[in-house]
Amino acid sequence: MSSRQRFDLIIVGSGPAGIATASHAHDNGINYVLLEKTDHLSDTIFCYQARKYVMAEPMAIPARGDVPFEAGSREQILGAWESHAKNKQLKVEYNKEVKSVKKVGATFEVKAADGSEYEGKWVVLAMGTQGSQRKPGCPGEDMSHVLYRLADPSEYAEKDIIVVGAGDSAIEIAVALADENRVSLVVRSAEIVRAKDSLIREVLTRQAQGSMTVYYGTTLKEITLGHTDLNVRGETVRVRSDYIFLKLGADAPRKFFESIGVKYTSSDKDARPSLTPQYESVDVPGLFLIGAASGRDLVKLGMNQGWEVVEHLCGRKVDPADEAVLKERLPHWSGSVVERMQQIKQRVPLLAAADDENLREMFLSTNVREYRDGEAIIRQNDYTNEFLIIAEGRVQLWVSPEGSKEQRKITTMTAGNFFGEMSLISGRRRTATAIAEGPTRIIEVPRKAILKLLVTSPRVKDLVDQAFLIRAIQGYLFGDTPATVLGELAAKATMITLAKDAPVFKEGDPGDAFYLIRNGMVKIGKTSNDKEIVLSYLVAGNFFGESALLEGAPRTATVTTIFPSELIKLSKRDFDQFLDSQPELRKKLLKKLEDRRVLSLIAEATPGSGSILNDLIREEVVMGTHSLIIDNHKCVRCSNCIRACEGVHADGQSRLSLTGIQLYNLLAPNSCWQCQNPMCMLDCPPDALTRDPRGEVYIRSNCIGCGNCERNCPYGNIFMVHPKHEGGGLFGWIKGLFSKEKAAHDEVERTLAVKCDLCREISGGPACVRSCPTGAAVRLTPEEYRGTLEELVIMRGER
Repeated sequence: MSSRQRFDLIIVGSGPAGIATASHAHDNGINYVLLEKTDHLSDTIFCYQARKYVMAEPMAIPARGDVPFEAGSREQILGAWESHAKNKQLKVEYNKEVKSVKKVGATFEVKAADGSEYEGKWVVLAMGTQGSQRKPGCPGEDMSHVLYRLADPSEYAEKDIIVVGAGDSAIEIAVALADENRVSLVVRSAEIVRAKDSLIREVLTRQAQGSMTVYYGTTLKEITLGHTDLNVRGETVRVRSDYIFLKLGADAPRKFFESIGVKYTSSDKDARPSLTPQYESVDVPGLFLIGAASGRDLVKLGMNQGWEVVEHLCGRKVDPADEAVLKERLPHWSGSVVERMQQIKQRVPLLAAADDENLREMFLSTNVREYRDGEAIIRQNDYTNEFLIIAEGRVQLWVSPEGSKEQRKITTMTAGNFFGEMSLISGRRRTATAIAEGPTRIIEVPRKAILKLLVTSPRVKDLVDQAFLIRAIQGYLFGDTPATVLGELAAKATMITLAKDAPVFKEGDPGDAFYLIRNGMVKIGKTSNDKEIVLSYLVAGNFFGESALLEGAPRTATVTTIFPSELIKLSKRDFDQFLDSQPELRKKLLKKLEDRRVLSLIAEATPGSGSILNDLIREEVVMGTHSLIIDNHKCVRCSNCIRACEGVHADGQSRLSLTGIQLYNLLAPNSCWQCQNPMCMLDCPPDALTRDPRGEVYIRSNCIGCGNCERNCPYGNIFMVHPKHEGGGLFGWIKGLFSKEKAAHDEVERTLAVKCDLCREISGGPACVRSCPTGAAVRLTPEEYRGTLEELVIMRGER
């Protein structure tokens, strides 16, 4: 056994955080040593696939220290670090896997696997998670074709490959392999939340183009040679697989850290160690955890932490690198960022359920806005999707019943409350109008930032889900009932996930539960003469199944998912117990159910409209928020609609084509349907495609004509065109002949994307509808489908 070596500072792990710590310690004359378990620097990045591009994020936060780090390939970054370590002659000892760290008095004793022993005043744990990959826990996970890293994408061609995971690493592997292989990406959650926006766009683009298959809400069931069984929202799907790459994340060596005395904020697997603002263990003074060991795995953040630890050891006060940025984000509070967050957490119980590191990350993308008394914060039916927290003041929520212009006040919310979770969870329009009562300060959190917080903070997610359920029950069942009363009922709810076309219950089944649609869509149908009659379809935020609960009768209809859906389920027993304790609510509910029963009888009396509604569902016209429908019996093919469309747009291009889906005497022509979740917006390099609060998807003037939106639109409603010359007719043609720009125009035939934007900047509504001399063209919202279908088809004997 070698003699014990003594240092002031012992650094464990030579990843970016460890290198930054060693380099800054070297510059400050600290007696240090850097211990690395392999024979090379930064094993995590060393194990990246060949030529992988590494981003220098977050962009808003400056890098500290002189260790070089710019966005670039794996090889460039490793080369720069190796040169830096060599030129500075950093004290790195390779092949020193640390097996134990023990604090004896004021000194740490560190032992390596080869018997080497070290003694130091301080220890910095900058250990990565490369060797602690998470497994799916399914049969076959240890088979030889199941891999945890991709060495070189060029080694794979014409293979069936499954990549499991939804983080940056998983998506990068899937994208790297997709061009030469048949790749399936398995995502456990309903959407991709944690990955970079650019990577999410890449996945969605490839999915739309058919070059990658994505399974959401899916886990591995069993791995065998040649194929893998997936659990897709409760349904088993068999997929061919020559190779499987598991990127489910990795765990910091928690047991090792806990053996030293480090304690964690909770027992959850994603919990972070309890650290001071200087990354020092609260329970083991002198021990610092940085980089992935601290729960922050971005390269730049880890490097900054290493630099800050050395500054702290030198006795210099230093603020975190994101301090200045966060102070700008939180301008209305005083003190350090930690103090400002504490002031906010004291007022907002929801944020008090999250730890400071998760909040710092969230606040990097938030905005704080102030509203005057009576000013609208959001409006009902808008498509904005920020999550809103009341920091100061009061907010009134108002709703307008469907088909009515009158508004009804449903509640007043005070500081500390939040709203906007209905649109956040369901992905649909705002369900209420929010008005400031007196001067009001709102923290606006972008959808992706709050979704990431929900993933990393289970307690926050529970509170948001509970609020969603309570407010949905208030909105649809018990409007005047206080949230405190409904909380008892909401606490007993359970969540279920179902695949596309999955039955929720069937006609004749016992009525044993009530359902609320968290996200997705369902259809309600009955069987008549061996044919399905669709009575209605319901989108997120609606409820169903309540009638059988109260009457104790079997189900009178069949409910089936149209798309993958998440449902909140309340059992009959819990529902009955709640109503028994609130008899006045039972009376109100019976009145509401009677109204719905009448509507159901009307629907059953006109079964033809249900059949057509089923056709609309099958053709996915229901995806639209403003579908154009033409009554072919009224249409005289005058083309006024097309000429009007050409006339109101400066480029002279029509957004309308009289081709499309034929349903009886109806035509759903090729004209943008303003989809609820527009695929066209997923991969627009200049962000030219955007959506205004009213829901209209439109193309801004910075379109570069790349054609991604045309390829991504599944309905063929976006066209790539050559802009028409300014000034039509003979004069325009003659002018074009002598144009100085003609030569350049002839060399490059520039194309632009065009699509219907509902004449968003033109008063009077869509020109196609206004110009139709016979009234054949109508624009419909989903709520208007049934009534209009009855008028256009059923009442005229088309069915």
